Amino acid sequence: MAKKQFSKESVQENQYHALQTGKPDGFGFFNLLPLFVSILYCAVFFVPHFDGFDAFGSQWFYIVIIDLLVIVYILAKKNEYDFNAQLVFSNSFSKIYLVFFAIAGLSIFTSINATEAVVCFVRIVATIIAFFNMAILFRGQLHLFKWLAQILAIILGILSIQSIAQFLSGFEATSLNQLIKEIQGNAGNKNIFSAALVILIPFTIYCIQTSDIKGKILNCIILLSGTLTLFLLNTRAAFLSLIFILLVYILYCFLEYKKEKKGEKIIYRISFIAIPIIAALLISQLLLSTALNLQDSNEKQLFGTVADRLGTISNTSDEANNVRFRLWAHAIDYTIHHPIIGCGIGNWKIASIPYQKKTIDDLFVPVHAHNDFFEMFAELGMIGGILYLALFISILIFTLKVYFSNSEEQLKLISVFSFLAFIGYSIDAFFNFPIERPISQILFALIAAININVYLTAKKDKRTPLLDSSAVRKTLFGIAAVILLLPSAYVTYQTYKSLVAQKNIIPDMGNEPLKLKWNEIIPLLPSIPNLSASAQPLDAIKGRYLMEAEKYKEALVLLNRAIPANPYIAYSEFIKAGVFFKLGNFDSAYINASKAFYTKPRAKTYYQTLIAILAKRKDTIQIEKAYHEVVQYRQEPYVWNLYILGMLNAKEKGSQQLLQLTDSVLKLFPENPDLLLRRKEILMFMSAPAATRITASDGEKAQAYYNQAIKDFGEGQAAANKNDEALKRKAYTSAIKNFLKAAEMNPNNFIIFENTAIAYFNMGEFNKSLIYFNKVFALQTATDGKSEYFAGVALYNTGKKEEGCNYLKVALSKGWKDAEPIIKNNCK
Repeated sequence: MAKKQFSKESVQENQYHALQTGKPDGFGFFNLLPLFVSILYCAVFFVPHFDGFDAFGSQWFYIVIIDLLVIVYILAKKNEYDFNAQLVFSNSFSKIYLVFFAIAGLSIFTSINATEAVVCFVRIVATIIAFFNMAILFRGQLHLFKWLAQILAIILGILSIQSIAQFLSGFEATSLNQLIKEIQGNAGNKNIFSAALVILIPFTIYCIQTSDIKGKILNCIILLSGTLTLFLLNTRAAFLSLIFILLVYILYCFLEYKKEKKGEKIIYRISFIAIPIIAALLISQLLLSTALNLQDSNEKQLFGTVADRLGTISNTSDEANNVRFRLWAHAIDYTIHHPIIGCGIGNWKIASIPYQKKTIDDLFVPVHAHNDFFEMFAELGMIGGILYLALFISILIFTLKVYFSNSEEQLKLISVFSFLAFIGYSIDAFFNFPIERPISQILFALIAAININVYLTAKKDKRTPLLDSSAVRKTLFGIAAVILLLPSAYVTYQTYKSLVAQKNIIPDMGNEPLKLKWNEIIPLLPSIPNLSASAQPLDAIKGRYLMEAEKYKEALVLLNRAIPANPYIAYSEFIKAGVFFKLGNFDSAYINASKAFYTKPRAKTYYQTLIAILAKRKDTIQIEKAYHEVVQYRQEPYVWNLYILGMLNAKEKGSQQLLQLTDSVLKLFPENPDLLLRRKEILMFMSAPAATRITASDGEKAQAYYNQAIKDFGEGQAAANKNDEALKRKAYTSAIKNFLKAAEMNPNNFIIFENTAIAYFNMGEFNKSLIYFNKVFALQTATDGKSEYFAGVALYNTGKKEEGCNYLKVALSKGWKDAEPIIKNNCK
């Protein structure tokens, strides 16, 4: 069938009138629909995490569902919206966006982790369809912008009031550092939240400029609360965004003055904006200064007044600035080495790890480059990066063309204020990662939809393209969108489910042993995504739970499968090392532990595992090598503690060299209990006869019993504080039992006997405590006077006053100060 062609003359009169003027006839459901849809999209601001680790899981799923609902409506009304759709799709911004979208999709096939690329690509699907939905619906409905701006201003007011109330209720009792970080709404972090607030401010300024006096007062109050919240949040990128927005607004006012020659009108406009912002600045200064005065003087303050924070922007020695510069440099370097094919959409979190192996501690991963432009270049190559940049340039060009055209002033006003909001988004994109966050992406889609509609309406090009009204063309966008959105809904829902499970799993990762059980966790984790929020392979995390359940075969299957998901973090190899160690396969344990450690040498747990395995293999050469590797990056007590412990277990003897090293480190960390214990063990190993030296295996078993005994001992102390005599006796009895098991395997460690004696002492069984204090004295390795002090008190309580006083005097001579008042009051 031949395609029927329509020109602008054959379009419904009302829609063509809207295309030219932005003022459609009537105010019914058809005209209000774009406003209603925009409200639905912007409701994402208030979608909570619903028990997820991060709110973006539920928020992305919400956006996809709204996309589907709107698409179904547009398909049902395809005849009404076909003209709008074809105009929107013929726009250069839309074409650039579609090509960028296609390249992002194709990058899935060349990405490091295709599953993670799919997870991130569906977010682009959700955003681009939201853009086209709103652009199509707003076509010819720009008269609604005033209503839309007021709704967005009200959202700003609600979010700001909530944030200010949160600050006021917590700044006297909560650390300022913690309090400010916790003010984030449902945005995920305070930086994204601040950026969203900044983007809403131009809409509020528009309402101030176009409203009557009552509206001006209302929106001035909203502007005051919004900027006050920004100042309290202490986000430097938001400060820069606000400054740029205000400068461009002042430039706009200046250009308007040149046209209108009405200076008092311009001053009037600027005053309504300046007064609330200045008032917010003064109030924030007062609140932050008061809060700072209430803070612990020993705590490093990350935040300060607005002036303090602005002063750090150009500070090249500021660590936050240096971190960003490093991240940018890494993304640029990756792009230089991969100009055609990047690492794949969403895969920078993996590709960035090798750059940071020597600068970031533990398993922290720089998930983003803190610059969406550099990140897009790294993920999609030069073409994808240039297309992404072109989106921003297009909006700038459209705004300039509209402003300097002969269009109606109302169109110019909408174009300018949508561009001011776009400035806020653009600066955030330069310093953060709004492309991942649902709230930011909805604002991007909305601003772009409004801006290009203004541009299309303002165009004076009479050569309106012929429009294709074939049935296929009318339904193409809707069908393609549904095909993309159905799997996107599945992926976003699975991501949300995974984040719900991760909310419990991620905190549990810090426990040793894990507190959660494998059969409680594994069924909760879907196969998509395959990386945690911190970029660790989820199959490897499952493998760790199985390892602790002694399901080693099943664990190894998952651990091997997890390696390709993130080959640069070596978490699977780390867990595999533990599995092989428990199976007694020390060669395989060494291979995997070595791989993990040299992949992430600043990871404490990787270093700890490797040292333990090397000590078991008696490989002092590799212990030395690992120690010299990590000590370059982290001069912390654990580095020397693990090295000394590993060498003691490997050599099964102390040495003068180890003693000298320990003494030198103790000068830096004189109160560190682990290093103090290592020193005692070195002396004990050096002085004990060879026949009494323990093996590494016995040492490990003794340590396990000792650790349990310490835990029981702590429970006994807690019960004593609560005056629970039965629980106290039970806990101390268990502690004594485990101390004595440890002593069987390590009879030369005086601390075990000392703690056994003190447990008896705390139960009031002084004669039994003296038996074990005598064992401490027999070893002649204790030097701090602690045993003499408790033995003296025990003897005094059993009626042996003179003998007890003698022990107390020895304790005082060794430096145990608690003995002094007892001697003064009870001993001659």
